[in-house]
Amino acid sequence: MRSDRLLSVVIPVYRSEAYLADTVRELLTALGSRGPLEIVLVNDGSPDRVQGVIDDLTASDRRVRSVTLAHNVGQHRATLQGFAVARGDIVVTVDDDGQNPPAACLAVVEALEEGDLDVVYGRFEVVEQGLARRFASALNARISRLTLRNVRDIALSNVRALRGDLARLLGRLEHPYPYIDAMIFRVTSRIADTPVEQRPRARGTSTYGLAGLVRLWISHLTSLSVVPLQLATMGCFGASGLGLVIGVVQLVRALWRGQAPAGWLSLFCAVTFLFALLFAFLGVVSAYLGRMYVTMNERGLVWIREGDRPEGERVPLARPTIRS
Repeated sequence: MRSDRLLSVVIPVYRSEAYLADTVRELLTALGSRGPLEIVLVNDGSPDRVQGVIDDLTASDRRVRSVTLAHNVGQHRATLQGFAVARGDIVVTVDDDGQNPPAACLAVVEALEEGDLDVVYGRFEVVEQGLARRFASALNARISRLTLRNVRDIALSNVRALRGDLARLLGRLEHPYPYIDAMIFRVTSRIADTPVEQRPRARGTSTYGLAGLVRLWISHLTSLSVVPLQLATMGCFGASGLGLVIGVVQLVRALWRGQAPAGWLSLFCAVTFLFALLFAFLGVVSAYLGRMYVTMNERGLVWIREGDRPEGERVPLARPTIRS
């Protein structure tokens, strides 16, 4: 389907010297017939010689642009840097290894346009992963339901299509430990997924292994979520209540039997009361810390989908043009 809306494909690049050129050329060939296109390559401080490949691609095709980061900042921060400079009405993210074919990009873009949505994720029908990574991914999905309030069980993947103005809003935010999916779920509820293909890896190995998934779990639990602090709060109040109950029970037993050593009862009650009070205060502090944490991290996560925008905020282009 031909479209005059500019499509930006953001690709974080890391250790992909051997296959990045093939990935980009395939996307240019397949997506170029759709309409205006740009591909934004974000070199995430890759230690190999992939920058030379990027330079060749940008020199040979004006539709390819690049951002080079001074050091490795991680996939999500690198992707956000691409969002900040993307000019498209629709922004798509894919990996640099060629496992996400152009058909996957078109599928999420079409679903975004047809459903009047803000974000569409690609749901892999066949996942090319080992048993350990399958288990880790399944656990990651369960954690997302809790921390992101992903009640519709939307599949989260690296293949996403976002409205361009939303992507640029996310790209402008300054967050030291960003998690894009958590940011998306905080900004909008117009989110869906659609089936896409994931091809087997032809060359190289994944740079996002089990250790990366563990870091992703930590991001799930801490980015824009106070679930750990809520658990700590419940634990503190539970310990406080348990200590109070034990203190009362031991007090009644000691008074009933009259066999407590001298000074034992008063010492036990004092220690129990102080610990119960301490855990109660910790619970209150945890609640306030949670509110402060979310308030700080949600700063700027308000997106005007329609209507008057603040002066200077960019709106989607009706008929975009490609500029070098």
